[in-house]
Amino acid sequence: MEILNFVPKQAVPVAVVFACALGLSGCFDLEQKVAVNSNGGGNYAVVIAADGLVGDALQKKHADIDVIGDQNAVTHVTHRDGKTIQTSEVAYRDFSDLHLGDETMSLHVKGKKLLGLGGTEVNFHRTFRLDDARHHHDDDDGDLGHDILTSMFGDHTYTFAVWLPGSIEHISPTRLGDRTVYPQVWADKYGHTVVWKMKLVDMMLADRIDFDVDFAAHGSFHDTATVYDPHRHHHHHDET
Repeated sequence: MEILNFVPKQAVPVAVVFACALGLSGCFDLEQKVAVNSNGGGNYAVVIAADGLVGDALQKKHADIDVIGDQNAVTHVTHRDGKTIQTSEVAYRDFSDLHLGDETMSLHVKGKKLLGLGGTEVNFHRTFRLDDARHHHDDDDGDLGHDILTSMFGDHTYTFAVWLPGSIEHISPTRLGDRTVYPQVWADKYGHTVVWKMKLVDMMLADRIDFDVDFAAHGSFHDTATVYDPHRHHHHHDET
């Protein structure tokens, strides 16, 4: 069996997860990262860290992750602590540049803080639609139970991180079923990074995950959202 094509050309590599669940030996940690600059532009990246057979496959053939529209991401592969780490990254001018199949991200201007002296108050929201990913994946993986998935994935993790300028005003609870995933927040000179980390199994079994942060920063912000493109899904993966 050829290990790759295990990552299809698609907007968000959710099918990577399902392909792994359907029998690839060895697995990976998956991370998605977004940075929002003070002009509303920024960077979007997908990081896969793998060892075993999947790591070997990444070394031989890069996973082809098409992050937005007709523009291909810039991809590079590094090696650290016995793992192969592939990062695919793209710069965007506005969220509307991003055409995504399983998620939407938006900015909503809420108003001015301290009559504008404190900058603009903005809401960042991301919805990750795992139920859509399962619906569009045409293999019979919908009935895989938690115990089976746990035996396959072990302690592998899914991480979503967003860097936002200025100050953090409020972070809404992010729920997985009946429990809350609490983020970690790091400050730097110009803003904050908010990171949610969870088990890959728990991410897979969720119907949807919402990430919501209010921040205040000086800059030129306007209401904008990524383009939800339900056709940007992978409908089959080839295994020989």
